[in-house]
Amino acid sequence: MKEMDEAKEFENTVRRFLSELWGLQLEERTVHLTATAKKKFDLVSQNQKYVGDAKYLKNIKTPAAKWSGIAEYVWLLEKVNTDHKFLVFGKDKEVAARWLNRYGSLISDIKFYFFDGTTLEKLN
Repeated sequence: MKEMDEAKEFENTVRRFLSELWGLQLEERTVHLTATAKKKFDLVSQNQKYVGDAKYLKNIKTPAAKWSGIAEYVWLLEKVNTDHKFLVFGKDKEVAARWLNRYGSLISDIKFYFFDGTTLEKLN
């Protein structure tokens, strides 16, 4: 339960930080991917020009399940018709860095960031 609480707090902190940094209000919102398919993302601007999600992941030796989760969100974000698509990682930068090292060449318009609680670092 503690890790879920930490993940939710991370999401809320990222939402406040990015809202202030980018001068817009990000909220959890449902986004239409197609006429019939929709998905709720953690970090969405009111006009849906910014769509992203927060991921609070711990690095492990073989992170196959975590990598599958990242791939799922990359795939979903690819379906969003907007200019600013992104994932913000917390807890351990190594998870996102290892995913990007292995699969980063497959993505072009989704930004990966790491947020340590005070600083936002672009990873790709």
